[in-house]
Amino acid sequence: MLGKVLLIEDEQKLRRVLQLVLEEAGFQTKSAREGGEGITLWRSWAPDVVITDLRMQPVDGMEVLRFGTEYFPGTPCIILTAFGTVATAVDAMKLGAYDFLTKPVDHSQLIEVVQQAVVEKGKASQHRYEMVGTSPQMEEVRAEIKLLASTDSAVLIQGESGTGKELAARAIHAASSRRSGPFVRINCASIPRELLESELFGHRKGSFTGATENREGVFAAANGGVLFLDEIGDLPMELQPKLLHAVEEKEITPVGGREPKAISVKILSATNQNLEEMVRQGRFRTDLFYRLNTMVLRMPPLRERRGDVGLLARHFAAIFANELGYEPPEISDQALKMLEEYHWPGNVRELRNVMERAVLLSNGREMGDSHLPESMRFEKRVQEKAGDSSLDLIAKEQEMLLSALEQCNWNQTKAAKKLNITRSALRYRLQKYGIKRG
Repeated sequence: MLGKVLLIEDEQKLRRVLQLVLEEAGFQTKSAREGGEGITLWRSWAPDVVITDLRMQPVDGMEVLRFGTEYFPGTPCIILTAFGTVATAVDAMKLGAYDFLTKPVDHSQLIEVVQQAVVEKGKASQHRYEMVGTSPQMEEVRAEIKLLASTDSAVLIQGESGTGKELAARAIHAASSRRSGPFVRINCASIPRELLESELFGHRKGSFTGATENREGVFAAANGGVLFLDEIGDLPMELQPKLLHAVEEKEITPVGGREPKAISVKILSATNQNLEEMVRQGRFRTDLFYRLNTMVLRMPPLRERRGDVGLLARHFAAIFANELGYEPPEISDQALKMLEEYHWPGNVRELRNVMERAVLLSNGREMGDSHLPESMRFEKRVQEKAGDSSLDLIAKEQEMLLSALEQCNWNQTKAAKKLNITRSALRYRLQKYGIKRG
């Protein structure tokens, strides 16, 4: 199959004809009789392309298009209608329609447009996948992003590793009045302490050993746009006053420079650390903390939005299958249940990695639970032996770990083999629960 196409059309005969045309061309299709039914299918099935009629009751094609623009901006939506006018076409294109075709549509033209849309979806999806989701938590995130993008106030993005903090930052930039300006990211944890000041503010030739020419820092590079300070909790204390001055006064002075330079940037910062606790411990300046968290966006962990797991899993599976030249694989009910029940300590990033591996192992066929990591299957066995409460689950997992270790005289390699998990997965769980011999 070339891709999944959702067809929303209220005329039964036309709906069936177009389905046959699409299926004969190699597409997998599902259809709906009106917009509300189509939106429900869109949420659960995650199509690659949507084709919708314009005039329908009770939910019309424009409402379908608005839904797609809000929740699935990477999925092309093609408007198909007998009431084609220039004004209607312009309205649809303004809302984000991929294309606009009038009835009676030429079948070869329809196939050509859908094929192009599938290709465009494949190109765009890798940059948009983390924001996929229809859970209440993700709806709230989208609403907050719109609000945060409407001002130049600093924003602190909080969340566990792998929740999509950088993607949220890029979404704020894209929705802001600075979207035509640059988006510049710097990871404060990955740059050596002695070079970080120069990376942030730039330097003048001769200001230190190795400074053979003038160089701009990320503040200057982001002028007129957005600067994203990732892992801000790792910013050294000695640089925090200079960052505070840059944020408050909207000017920077390069290392070795004398004249300050005015800059206009929207500051976004992110961390998975507890900055308030760092402030109490004297490891982060109070005044800088309050400057950076004028507004706060919290990215929810995946375990708090389990309703999105299946949608994300199918989305990732389609991306990797497309890269390998496979058809988007079906995911078995057992595998989907295991994915939805897993606790996802690595969040969306971990799910992406799991699906990449599963697509490779399934080799273009249906994806089953045997294609998922051993650690997930182990957790499933623990869940089956435990009761409903999380305390029962934790106690049962600890019991199984200890039993295997004692039977193997605390040989971790043998214990991992007995539990049918990797040694690294066993070590992770021992560290998680603080389990040590004796």
